[in-house]
Amino acid sequence: MMALFTSGDWHVDCEKILCTDIFDFMCNKFPKLKRVGVIEVNQVDLTQDHAVGFCQVDGNGEFLIHIHNNLVPTEYAVTLMHELIHVRQTLDGLFDHARREEEALIWEDILSKEFWDTYQGGTFFRTPWTNMKYNKKVNNQGGSNDQIE
Repeated sequence: MMALFTSGDWHVDCEKILCTDIFDFMCNKFPKLKRVGVIEVNQVDLTQDHAVGFCQVDGNGEFLIHIHNNLVPTEYAVTLMHELIHVRQTLDGLFDHARREEEALIWEDILSKEFWDTYQGGTFFRTPWTNMKYNKKVNNQGGSNDQIE
């Protein structure tokens, strides 16, 4: 049975709505993710690591995804998708670092576009707290998928 846990200092998606919606979306794309025992998403300041996210797996097959806690929602979404792709790659036995990154970058572009194109029914950007906190940041990103209103 699969369990999704969250930990850390959440600045993005404090109510974990986007995290859950992205996880469900990715599980529909890659059903193998549903068979993982535990996936934990940890928002943390990764400034010192010069990273926006990374994924670890322990000896028990539990995955820990660290995501920088100062991203705008669109960057956060792409980063979470990217790291969940690495979870799927690990499950598939793909361990070559260069190949993993090349494939993850391709998939994140395809999947993030599909996710945002179909996210009109999502609840994340409809909550008053999220609109107040993120609307300005999201609208000023400049990309075609960034205007979520």
